[in-house]
Amino acid sequence: MQLQHVFIKGEISNFKRNMSSGHLYFTLKDGKSHISAIMYKGFAEQLNFDVKNGDSVLIEATVSVYAVTGYNQLIVKNIEPDGLGSLFLKFENLKKSLLQEGLFDEKYKKNIPSYPSKIAVLSAYPSAALMDVMRTLKKRFPVCRVIIFPIPVQGKDAYFKIISTLKFVDELHFNTIILARGGGSLENLWNFNEEALARTIFELKTPIICGIGHETDFTICDYVCDLRALTPTYAAIEATPNIEDMYKHLSMLDGLLKSNMKYKIETLNTRINRLTHFYLFKNPEKLYGDHLQYVSYLQDKISNFMEKRLNNNMVIYTKLNLQLQSQKILIPTDSMLHQINGRDTILGNTFDKSIKLVVYSDSSICSSCALQALNKWDSFIQKANKSQGKLQLFFIFSPRKREVIQVKNMIATYALDYPVFIDTMKIFTKYNPHLPMHPMFHIFLLDEEDQVIVVGNPLKNKKLSAIYEKTINKKLSEIE
Repeated sequence: MQLQHVFIKGEISNFKRNMSSGHLYFTLKDGKSHISAIMYKGFAEQLNFDVKNGDSVLIEATVSVYAVTGYNQLIVKNIEPDGLGSLFLKFENLKKSLLQEGLFDEKYKKNIPSYPSKIAVLSAYPSAALMDVMRTLKKRFPVCRVIIFPIPVQGKDAYFKIISTLKFVDELHFNTIILARGGGSLENLWNFNEEALARTIFELKTPIICGIGHETDFTICDYVCDLRALTPTYAAIEATPNIEDMYKHLSMLDGLLKSNMKYKIETLNTRINRLTHFYLFKNPEKLYGDHLQYVSYLQDKISNFMEKRLNNNMVIYTKLNLQLQSQKILIPTDSMLHQINGRDTILGNTFDKSIKLVVYSDSSICSSCALQALNKWDSFIQKANKSQGKLQLFFIFSPRKREVIQVKNMIATYALDYPVFIDTMKIFTKYNPHLPMHPMFHIFLLDEEDQVIVVGNPLKNKKLSAIYEKTINKKLSEIE
């Protein structure tokens, strides 16, 4: 015969663990009696705490008779610590679990604002803890706005109300939240050890300070919150600066600023006085006199150099111009591709005996730049050629191979009535080896016998342009 599901309270003694079988053997006693007990391996492995001698426990067991001795014994199914021990074990297990999840990690802790403008206080109303918090906040930082949110701090399921209030306050954009409660037993503080409340605190966007119980009291909320305060009063201290300390600090900074400014002003005055009496400021011309002299020297040097170079160039130009004067220029029109109105044509050497203006551009000159001047040449010819058809204009381009297509496209764009020759084989220079290489000698006026009478670019020189016009008119009048 057995008694099923017996609950017995007592103290563990004579505790032994069979290492081979895993069974637990012990005696359960109180002040008046004792009874032997055994807990088989299957049940022993389900225990969430270490059993030891002296533990006050509550066991669930079956009463049976040990046949060998004839004495009653307990077949234990479950063991729980008695009273506070059970709560403490639950606390430790939850603490360990949340720690492993990382809810206590410092990297998740939010910084508490140094100078808050609005603080929310969650506490019982009225309560000594709330009064301590409010008194401290008003004394330390009276400029801060403080709003009280009453909450139950003990009793069954009080943590549900705390959770809902925290979530509501978190959406109101407070700088800091203070969660405060006075001291009490583990049972009285248990709402602050609930897992749901701990996770709510962890998920808050607003920094939170927990001031729960006395200095020695620890709750799960203390570990999860951004800052744990020893007491509610210390929570208020941690949340605010001391306005008296701020006044002292500002006074010190004011004195330091005045002292530094005074020193700076004195230093600058000394420097100003020194600079005022500096001899260069009394004689400022000495600051730039040497530089002016050097600039004047450089101007003279540049002027002499340019004059010398200009004279040399004039000598060269005069010499080459004289050499080129009366020289005959051959224009091999039958050997060069030419375009009129953008179309390729081959012309024979059938031009009338008339004066000719030749504009030659070799590969040393940008073909695009030379082609852009076509319209200007057209205007010049229209002005100078008063007897239509008596002045012939020749454009001869000798571009690089990679520029031939570009030159043709640009010629087609202008579509001039004048012949534009494309000399890809440099035939013009082969027929005229006496022609100077310098571009200034590649524009010239020819008479009826193809002899040079004027050299140079009339588009860039007004004086030369007048000479061209005068010579053209004279020659045209002679022909007529």
